Amino acid sequence: MSLIEKGYGIHSHITTNDMKKYREDIKVIFQALSFIALYIAISMIDNPVGAIISGGVWFFVWSLNIYDIIKYRNQKSQDEIRFPTQNDSYSKMTSLSLGCMLIIGMIIWIALLTEFTFIPIVGLIAGLLILINGIIYLPKGQIKLENSKLISFGLKEEIELSKIESINIDRNQITIRKEKNSTIKLDRLELNKKWTSKISEFLYEKLNTEEVKITCGNTI
Repeated sequence: MSLIEKGYGIHSHITTNDMKKYREDIKVIFQALSFIALYIAISMIDNPVGAIISGGVWFFVWSLNIYDIIKYRNQKSQDEIRFPTQNDSYSKMTSLSLGCMLIIGMIIWIALLTEFTFIPIVGLIAGLLILINGIIYLPKGQIKLENSKLISFGLKEEIELSKIESINIDRNQITIRKEKNSTIKLDRLELNKKWTSKISEFLYEKLNTEEVKITCGNTI
């Protein structure tokens, strides 16, 4: 393989990883801006009831996320553990930046208002909610045990606990081995020795370790 081909391969690999890291950020930005755009569009129609309902839905979504974070931090979610991923710093900065920009923009809008409208008020509250989400941010990595199943944001399917044979925790991925040697991976993680120990302790406590083998890979 020529040097040019090697260089191209490395460049492609970096580009793919970067895209994976930014995908969650783009999703957060799109979600926030789409809700705001929808609210503004409905507000411009002479229909205050519709504007109130759309704004209420928006607030409910972000407030529910804040509630889930507080609930987890207060250790109310006993069957769930959160842990760092490679995308966390990007996602947190996205929420903080977007929240600050909305707050500043809406304050300027309110200061320049010549006729009262609810739109900048809603935008200001939205900015505050997004900023709070960034300040009290939780890692995106997740393992949740519910109804005899293992659930995670990173998995396309729920896994029956009875079908799990082993779980290996490494610094950048968690590998779940099921019956018939099929494996499922939670990847793009960012775990150090402390987090590896936390996850293994959680699994030891929650699972029947006589049937499920839990191991740890290289954590350095």
